[in-house]
Formats: sequence, C-alpha cells, structure tokens
Amino acid sequence: MNVNPTRMELSKFKKQLKTSVEAHKLLKDKQDEIMLKFIALLRDTKETRSEFNAKIAKIKATAGLSVAEYPYRMMKNTFLTKETLISAEISPDNWMGLSVVDIKYDIAETKPSSALVSSPSLTKTEHDMKGLLPLLLKLTVSEKNCYIMSKEIETLRRRVNALEYMVIPDLEKNIRMIKMKLGDSERETVTRLIKVKDMK
Repeated sequence: MNVNPTRMELSKFKKQLKTSVEAHKLLKDKQDEIMLKFIALLRDTKETRSEFNAKIAKIKATAGLSVAEYPYRMMKNTFLTKETLISAEISPDNWMGLSVVDIKYDIAETKPSSALVSSPSLTKTEHDMKGLLPLLLKLTVSEKNCYIMSKEIETLRRRVNALEYMVIPDLEKNIRMIKMKLGDSERETVTRLIKVKDMK
C-alpha cells in the first residue's frame, strides 16, 4: 500500500485506528451478548422440540387406538367437518438492533362438528391435537429466531475478524512506517543543519 509519509496522513491513520478499535470492541461485545442469548434460546428450542415430539408420539399411539374401530372414510369425513379459525399476528421485536419475531394468536371454533361418530377417546384425541398448537407456534418462533440470530452472529464474526486481523494491523503498520520515515526525515534535516553550521 502506497502511503504518503506526512504528519497529516499520520493524524488521519491514528483517528482511523482509534475508530476501528472502538468499533471492534462494540461489535465484539454485541457478538458475545447475542451468542449468550442464542445459546439460551437454542437450549429452550431443543427442550420445546423434545416436548413436542413426545406429545406427538403419545397422540399418535392413542389416536390409532381411538379410530381403529371405525372405517377410514368415516374418520376422514368426521374430522373434515371440523373447521377452526385461527388468527395470528406476527409482530417484530428489536433486541440490540436485531429484528426477531413473535407470534400472537387466537383460536375460535366457528363450525361445530355435525358428525355422528363420537367417542370419549376421539374427543380426547381432538383435544390433545388442539393443545399442540401453542407448543407448535412457540417452536416455530424459537427456530425462526435461532436462524435469525445465527445469521447475525456469522455477520458479526466476519466484521470482528476483518477489523482484528486486517484493518487494525494494516493501520498500525502504516502508522509505524510513517513514524519511521518522519523520524528518518527529521534526522536527515538535523544532519544537514549541523553540516551547514560546521561549514559556516
């Protein structure tokens, strides 16, 4: 890199170095904070996923037994007569400048079942399936926010590394080089003045 060894350039590089060091610290702190939040969210998401999978497995087992005594077509028509209205609102949230999401929902059954087939086990299966919705929405939000945070951490890591391993070392190298050249120039000037004085 061609650098003009002047005091003006030295001052400019010193200001850039100061700004870069401050930016590196801020970005590193932000990265660490988001990483802690990400790890906690990842742990919570894993627990929610395990809980959801366990409930699904349990419902599959009980649902299989509850519909076994009825023909498949009858069961299909029975559950197709159910109509449930779900209204959901996705609201953005801001965390340290990072846009994450949240979902607020409301469930209202608008059309009652007109099916003739009914039993306590079927009713329980239907109730259990409805109970999965809050867990499913929570899992959806958590996994989406995990993805958002992982992309942000990756971006921050690239910026922090660029400052730490490229920008700051280059600025420090340029400052050292300018100081060295200015020092050489000053010594040459002093030497010339001494020689001129001796000649007089």
